[in-house]
Amino acid sequence: MRRLGVIVFLLASAVAARASAVADSTFFRLEAQMVDVAAELAATRYKDALQDSLEAKLGAMLGSALKMEKSFEYPFDSLKSNVSIVTSNDGRLRIFTWFSVGDAGNYHYSGFIQYNDKSAHQVRLFELNDCSDKMENIDNLTLTPQNWFGMMYYGIVDVKCRDGVVYTLLGWDGCGLYTTKKAIEPLTFNDKGQPRFGKMMVKVGRKKSKRLVFEYNKRATMMIQYDSQLDMIVMDHLSVLGEQDTDNPMFFSPDMSYDGMKFEDDMWIYVPKIEYKRPKPKKNGAAKSKN
Repeated sequence: MRRLGVIVFLLASAVAARASAVADSTFFRLEAQMVDVAAELAATRYKDALQDSLEAKLGAMLGSALKMEKSFEYPFDSLKSNVSIVTSNDGRLRIFTWFSVGDAGNYHYSGFIQYNDKSAHQVRLFELNDCSDKMENIDNLTLTPQNWFGMMYYGIVDVKCRDGVVYTLLGWDGCGLYTTKKAIEPLTFNDKGQPRFGKMMVKVGRKKSKRLVFEYNKRATMMIQYDSQLDMIVMDHLSVLGEQDTDNPMFFSPDMSYDGMKFEDDMWIYVPKIEYKRPKPKKNGAAKSKN
C-alpha cells in the first residue's frame, strides 16, 4: 500500500512538472514577442499614431499573458529592458509600467498591477489608465487604476500600518520638455482587493498630504531611494540654481545636500538635511534608475 502511494505521488509530481514546463514554454514564447514590440516602442519618438498602435499592442499582449494561470510566478525578466517591473518585499504585489513620448514631447504611461489577494484566494489584475493630462494639484487626490496619474515605478517600500500593509511607490515622470517629476506615493488595497493610489500619511512640517511630488530641471538628476541601513527614504534636496528668486520648477536642481522620509506612527515624516554619503555607482552593468 505504501509502495502504491509512492507511485501515485511520483506520477502526480511528474504531471505537475510537465504542466509547469509547458506553462514556462508558453510564457517564454509570449515574452519574446512582447520584447520585440516594447523595443520598437522605446525606439519610436514623436510619432503619435505609430506609438499609440504599439502601446495598444503591447498592452493587449501583456494583459492577455497576465490573465493566464501561473503568470504571477513567471518573472518576465527579458521584458525588463524596456518595461519597468517592480515587486513588493512581501511578494504579493507586482507592477508593470512603460511609457511613450508624443509629438509635443509629452509622456504617456501604461501599465498593469498584479495583486495576490490572499483573502479572496486569487491574483487580481488591474490595467492602469493614464489621466495625468487632466489632473492638477494631485497632492491630496485618491486615485484608481481607471483614473491614474501615470508614471514609471522603479521601487516599492512595504510598511505595516494599523489598518494593514501600505506599499509606498517610488515613481518617475518624464513630464515634458523642460522639467521632470519624481514621486513618493502610498498604494493601498481595500477590503474588496481594489487598489487606491494616495493615502494621507505623508507629512512635511505640519502639512499632511496623500503623496509627495517633486518637479525639477530636465537636465538634472534627482535621487530618491530607500536606504535599508538608515531605514529611511533618502533623496536629493532641490533648490534654485544661482540667486534667482522663483518657484518655477525648471530652475530647481539638487544642491549636494540630502533629505529623508522616516516612517513613524503610520506616517512618512519629512526629515531635512540628513547626513548621507551617496553610494558609488555599481560597475556590473545594472540598470540605472530614471532621473
